[in-house]
Amino acid sequence: MIRVKVLEANKIIELEDEEIIVKNLLERLGLRQSECIVLRNGVVVTEEDAVRSGDEVVVYTVKSGG
Repeated sequence: MIRVKVLEANKIIELEDEEIIVKNLLERLGLRQSECIVLRNGVVVTEEDAVRSGDEVVVYTVKSGG
């Protein structure tokens, strides 16, 4: 099981997967890749990296306005 903390929504989501690619994770959560930064165990990862059960996964949403 993968636990994902989504900070903007202030919630923790649990996925039954043992491993998932970050791009697919964001799609499943309904988040846009261009608006998110994902950390795995405190380190920024790319959309092509995988997260695994036991990893600490945090998603920050980043938006700018003008």
